[in-house]
Amino acid sequence: MTDQPIKKNICVNGFTLVEIMIAILILGLVLSTVYVSYSYTMKVVRDIEYQNNLYKTARTAMDRMIKDLSSLQLSSGSFYLRAEGKTLSNREFYSLSFWSAAHLAFGENEGEGYPATISYYVQEDEGGDSFSLWRSDIPGAKPSTEQNISGGFLVCQNVDSWSLRFYDPTGTELESWDTSLSSAEQKGKAPAAVKIELGLVNLNDKEKPYKFMTKVFLPVKK
Repeated sequence: MTDQPIKKNICVNGFTLVEIMIAILILGLVLSTVYVSYSYTMKVVRDIEYQNNLYKTARTAMDRMIKDLSSLQLSSGSFYLRAEGKTLSNREFYSLSFWSAAHLAFGENEGEGYPATISYYVQEDEGGDSFSLWRSDIPGAKPSTEQNISGGFLVCQNVDSWSLRFYDPTGTELESWDTSLSSAEQKGKAPAAVKIELGLVNLNDKEKPYKFMTKVFLPVKK
């Protein structure tokens, strides 16, 4: 017998360059999809958290105003409440001052429940691109009629709008109220109700701010 060379079938397993590039492309598409989904999820989470904070801020501000207005007090037989418009950077906001028993005590020797002139007003923030709502609280033996309101503490930031409407005992809606007027409808009298509208900035769409509204009924008689 003659020796014949033995043929061996050699099979080389591996990937071609094209296959590797296709795999990298697929991996990139998968990672991009995962990243987009993750980014969108985080954006939704941030938006929900921001909205929750806005609702809490608006609710706290509204609750404070309701308590203050519901505690209107007589001074020498008359109520004191004054509301007027104020222009800031071509924007119209309200300012509100009234005599109330809802004084908030921050000092050690102060007590709550004392009469005070409470004022709410909007102030332009530094930089001029945002507004904040402030509350001033001045205790005293009689209402303070000072019109240049300042000081106090911050109620909420990112204010887009703040407006008021007043209702007399007949249910007529009025844009202003001033107990110092000589008219028989308002002089020394409190409105039957006050509607408060507060708008807070929507960071995702500034043309569509978040709006909140409440109405405070004042069961007070002179």
